[in-house]
Amino acid sequence: MAAANIQQIRMTSGKRRGMLAPALILWAIVVIAFLGVAWVSTDISELYPNFYILPWVLLTGIVILAPSIYLWYRGRFDLFHPLVFAAWIYLFPAFVIGGIIVAFGWVEWYFLSFIEDPHYTLPLTLVYISVGFLGLTAGFFLPIGKWTSDIISPRLPAAWNWRPEQLWIGGIILLFLGIGINILGFLQGVLGFQRNIDIGMFDGLLYYLVIFLTMGTIVLWISIFSVEKRTGIFYIVLALLLLFIPLRTAFMGSRAGLLIGLLPIVFGYYASGRKLNLKTGSIFAVLGILSVIIGIAYGTSFRNLKGGEGRADAVSYTEKVGATIDQLIDMDTSILAADTAQSLANRLENLTSVAVVVSNYEKLAPYEASHGLENNIVNDLYTSFIPRFIWADKPPTSDARSYSDLYFSFGENSFAISPFADLLRNFGVIGIPLGMLVLGFYLRLIYSLLIETPTPAIWKQTAYYLLLGVVSYESFYALIFPSMVRTLFVLIVGLLILRLFASSNDVTSVRKGFALK
Repeated sequence: MAAANIQQIRMTSGKRRGMLAPALILWAIVVIAFLGVAWVSTDISELYPNFYILPWVLLTGIVILAPSIYLWYRGRFDLFHPLVFAAWIYLFPAFVIGGIIVAFGWVEWYFLSFIEDPHYTLPLTLVYISVGFLGLTAGFFLPIGKWTSDIISPRLPAAWNWRPEQLWIGGIILLFLGIGINILGFLQGVLGFQRNIDIGMFDGLLYYLVIFLTMGTIVLWISIFSVEKRTGIFYIVLALLLLFIPLRTAFMGSRAGLLIGLLPIVFGYYASGRKLNLKTGSIFAVLGILSVIIGIAYGTSFRNLKGGEGRADAVSYTEKVGATIDQLIDMDTSILAADTAQSLANRLENLTSVAVVVSNYEKLAPYEASHGLENNIVNDLYTSFIPRFIWADKPPTSDARSYSDLYFSFGENSFAISPFADLLRNFGVIGIPLGMLVLGFYLRLIYSLLIETPTPAIWKQTAYYLLLGVVSYESFYALIFPSMVRTLFVLIVGLLILRLFASSNDVTSVRKGFALK
């Protein structure tokens, strides 16, 4: 009888899941019809002249969320699944929520005048983004990445299945090595909210060696959530990691600093094998919202006080950190809330910046060579293998400031680029689905190799987090695969450090075992 009841529950659950897709499609049709009727029968077009993009925003949202819904339906939903991560961390906020922000006129960029015929260009931009994400999804689900993973997997080290308690020392060494490089990069004007006008021979090396910091952080958070016995070192490491989050956020001057600090915690929780329930999911959701709001408020105020990305000495930079905190404490709450809300809308919305490229890439193509942007995807691919300290005059082909100067007539800022716009500039419309298809192969490769593996290990999970983070959806497509190569190099060095100290711990424990005998 009990078995029959369980079977009935499963059948009912299956039927409910089976109704999800038709229900979503039906509601999408209803919403589109409602918006169309509202547009035709009311004066809403006068109040919100950009309301015409809402149906396109809705369709883009359906495309972006479709893999997440499918994975949830199959019981395989994971926030750090490549397609889910891309959708929820960047694409949905930037282009779907961003599209709603544009529709209601909550942003007033000076460069909106650069978009010719926005009634045509903005929907076209959303179509390009949808097609690109479909290409990414197709590349992920095609078997090429999985086949490649099956070839590589047997060749990975099988003996590196370290226990969490074996990684305390190695993780701490990586963390402090990354902190030291971060401080050096900060003093050199490479890291933090500052930049050198002249590119130094070792600036790129410093930038990528900071990966040690992220690597150590991930290893330690996974160990925190995985270790069975909580000893003194557990609490020391936990205090160190928690203390480092606000310190790094303060000196980064980034509006996403707190969120960047939260993601390794969530990943460590996932990677340890723990499952999110309503309580922990709610806690992480609240922390995520708070980290975004506080990060936006602090980052915006810090940048306004500093006044620009010019290099500053350590004392002056530190004083700006203190002045920012004092300003936020003394500011009127209503003014702070209004400024933060506007800054959040400005930060989320990236639809119009991509639309500027869609509108102008053909006209500006003849001028890209003079800005070092012509064929930047191919050029970056072959020049990335030669370090700048060997090729001192290596051209910076994918330079965000040159891009901003050409397309936005303002080279003092880094406007969102996105792989979609970069592929469009380099190869035309056909380049968007094909380029994202290749990226999908890469994402499936690292997911199958390091997460779907029959032999899970902390080092594989750490490698996956770093290689997943290589893909930036608001930067150049050209930088993805060169960054992957450099990240792999740093990753291998970091893993050798972990191996050295994990082995030392293991030898020590073995010796203690012989002594007891």
